[in-house]
Amino acid sequence: MTAPTIMPRRTQARKADMAARTRRRGRRGPLWYLGYLLLLVWTLITIVPFLSMLLLSLHPTADIYAHPLGFDGRWTLSNYASAWRGTVGGAPLSTYIVNSLLITLCSLAIGVICGGLAGYGLARATRRLSGAVSRIMVLALSIPLVVTLIPTFELLGRYHLLNSVLGISLVYAAFITPTIALIMRSVFAAVPRELLEAAKIDGCGEFAALLRIVLPVSKGGFISVSMLGLIFVWSEVQFGVVLLTRPQNRTLSVGLLSFQGQFVSDQGAFFAGLAMATFPIVILFLIFQRYVTSGITLGALK
Repeated sequence: MTAPTIMPRRTQARKADMAARTRRRGRRGPLWYLGYLLLLVWTLITIVPFLSMLLLSLHPTADIYAHPLGFDGRWTLSNYASAWRGTVGGAPLSTYIVNSLLITLCSLAIGVICGGLAGYGLARATRRLSGAVSRIMVLALSIPLVVTLIPTFELLGRYHLLNSVLGISLVYAAFITPTIALIMRSVFAAVPRELLEAAKIDGCGEFAALLRIVLPVSKGGFISVSMLGLIFVWSEVQFGVVLLTRPQNRTLSVGLLSFQGQFVSDQGAFFAGLAMATFPIVILFLIFQRYVTSGITLGALK
């Protein structure tokens, strides 16, 4: 008796849903189609550089100058082998990749831990104190990074931290910590206070409640800030050029500049190395895109 009554209800629900969708489509005005067109144009603008980079990485340098779009000319895979070997007087690409991985891991470890603790402190502090410290962090983020370049160079030189993984990792961690703290403050503020009060009743202290209750429910926020920090550290060039002068200590983004010399440049190898450096980050970003988007939204709203 129940099956014949359930099926018509489901059919009616589907028909009602389809009718609602039809009505919504009918109400779409010119502005909706204009916005959709702008989104398509923006998507093409963001995709074309990656496709162009991939095409140019498959052409010799002479053909790149002759056909800048990369659709014509000879096709070759030797650029990737040249990029992997590196330039004369420089280090191979594998050395740059290892340096970038070490610096990225150290920077993220320091920045996420310090920024997470700072964000938790801001979330648990009074509204006046949290607002004042947050404004100071936002003011610090508004300062251009190039302004701090010379003081940072002098400070690392004084403590003999130039051309070292620890030195530049501390610099990158210092730059990403305020952003991580602001985003994690919003993430921690969304945790129900009832959970923390229940943890205190069970005998957990502040730090134990953070480890056992807050961190497990905030893993999405940590993935978000880790991805944002990864993108910044992996692609940063200004400080890497100044603070890492030895070829064997350079990061991947700085090492790629060696393919563009003052008199001779290997554009094919440069684009090949750029492709090898870019696409792993793009793939990671696509995998964790929803966490990054939610983290940016929380940081903007709170």
